[in-house]
Amino acid sequence: MQTTQINVREEPTLFHVNNLNKLLAQKTNQYLSSQGIDIRVEQLPVLLSIPEFGMTQQEIADEVGRDKSSVLRTITSLEKDGLVVVEPNKEDKRKNCVSLTILGKSLVENIRDKMVNLDKIIFANMRAVDRDRFIQFLKNIGDNLQNVHII
Repeated sequence: MQTTQINVREEPTLFHVNNLNKLLAQKTNQYLSSQGIDIRVEQLPVLLSIPEFGMTQQEIADEVGRDKSSVLRTITSLEKDGLVVVEPNKEDKRKNCVSLTILGKSLVENIRDKMVNLDKIIFANMRAVDRDRFIQFLKNIGDNLQNVHII
C-alpha cells in the first residue's frame, strides 16, 4: 500500500488557516476552563472590547466586526452571567450602553493575564524571532485581504 504525500504548497492556505483557527479556539476553551474561567473563546472579542466607560451595542459590533444580532446574543449571555450591564444610553434613549460589572472587570483582567500565559505555551517551542515573524505575516495577510477586491 503506497501512501501519497501531499505537498503543503498544493493545499489552499484557507485550509491551514481554518484548521489553525479551530485548534486555537478548542485549546483556548480548554485552557480557560482549566483555569476556572467559564467563557467561550467566541465571547472574548465582545467582552474584551468593552472599555471602562462602556459603549453601545452597535459600537461593539463595529469594533469586533460582527453583526449586531450576533453581538446582542453574546451580550445577553454575558449579562445573564453578571459580567455586563445594559442600560439606556444617556444621550440617545434609543440606544443601549453596555458596561462591565465589577465581576466583568475582574474577569477581563484575569483573562488578559491568562492570554499572556497561553501565548507563552503556544510559542514555547519557537524562537522569539520566529514568533515575531509569524505575527507580522498574519498582520500582512490581514492588510492584504483588506485591499483585495475579489468581485
